[in-house]
Amino acid sequence: MASIEKLAPRVVEEEIAFFQNPTLPTQKKKSRVLVRTVAITIITLTMVVVFGLRWGNITYYWYHPLVNAYSIAIAGFIFSRFVLSLFYKAPKDVGISPTVSIIITAFNEEDAIYRTVECCYAIYYHEHLFEVIVVDDGSTDNTVAEIKRAQKRWTGLVLDAFEHNKGKREGMASGARLAQGEILVFVDSDSFLKRDGIRKIVQGFADPRIAAVAGHTEVANLNKNGLTKMQQARYYVAFRVIKAAESVFGTVTCCPGCFSAYRRSAMLEVLEEWLGQHFLGVQATFGDDRSLTNYLLRKYKVIYSAEAIATTIVPENHKQFLKQQLRWKKSWFRETLIAATFMWKKPPLASIAFYAQLMFPIIAPVLILRICLWLPFTYGDYLSPAIYLLGTVMIGLMFSAYYLYWKADRYWIYGLYFTLYYLIFLVWQMPYAIATQRDNRWGTR
Repeated sequence: MASIEKLAPRVVEEEIAFFQNPTLPTQKKKSRVLVRTVAITIITLTMVVVFGLRWGNITYYWYHPLVNAYSIAIAGFIFSRFVLSLFYKAPKDVGISPTVSIIITAFNEEDAIYRTVECCYAIYYHEHLFEVIVVDDGSTDNTVAEIKRAQKRWTGLVLDAFEHNKGKREGMASGARLAQGEILVFVDSDSFLKRDGIRKIVQGFADPRIAAVAGHTEVANLNKNGLTKMQQARYYVAFRVIKAAESVFGTVTCCPGCFSAYRRSAMLEVLEEWLGQHFLGVQATFGDDRSLTNYLLRKYKVIYSAEAIATTIVPENHKQFLKQQLRWKKSWFRETLIAATFMWKKPPLASIAFYAQLMFPIIAPVLILRICLWLPFTYGDYLSPAIYLLGTVMIGLMFSAYYLYWKADRYWIYGLYFTLYYLIFLVWQMPYAIATQRDNRWGTR
């Protein structure tokens, strides 16, 4: 079994505290200044290029009104996320220490579950203020044996083992019912908490209007291959830009299963309705975390804590990754349609962004086919595909440069690679995800 240190959360706060630490070598600080200068330069140049391309969309708008409207809108949406994320502030540490129940749902995770439990018990939090509960969802491997091995070391560890597989939602509900804490922290069985993660995430609940807090997640196995490195860049930007922008208005649309916290009283209010959720006549059995977030967003605020950190093991092969992404898209489509019935009640900027985000992924495959196939082969227009590809590359570089600015590591360029990967492979999953909404198979195993 791999050492826990190899997959334990890497320090992220250094990106904020770097310049405040006088003990760091001068050369290292100069290197960081140089890297950030390069990042700012890349961001500036890409913005100039993108704005130049979008000016053409305005000037020649009526030549291709649908395409141009889409291009202008999506560029505006992306820039708005960056701008709003600048106003984001992590929940202030006000020193509250509520009782916490850390709930781990597991299914066939014999390789990681012990390390996950170990990380939970290694947190900087008063021992008498937290408990750890593991719900095994009918595993057929040695997961239960690994949990029982952990119980010998941590005698307070609670195990609820299902006789047969019921699904993650039932596991989360069972853990919630067993829990005694005021705050329920859900951690995936292949995710690892940073030691101050619990103390950081609970600070958001000082505001009684907040029902859930999404933690910050990065990739534990990022050095495995190019795919995991792409996911590291993608995860970072998705949290620090998209979730940060949503958090400004308290409208984070998905608390990830990797690491998220819920006010127990709020979750119990919606528990039975959430468990019995149906869509298009079939029971909803995936997208549990996004669905639960949706139920709470109707009445409460949901925010993001950039300082509450965990790492998670991500798919290492393309087949597994594509199955995961398809499942996520199916749940995204279902829950976004449901959220569309009440998000208009939220602050105007949050509402506009939400409905724009609903339309873009659905329209994208059609417009890409039109730009890259219909226009060239029907009208001999090869300039439009070239401009579209250039704009996509520029936006990918912008995301990558943002990552470079904060992280200053060699994985920054993988943000661009992921953008191209999305364009080539992932964007085409959306039509299939919509067409197969009634197929509720798990899709990852």
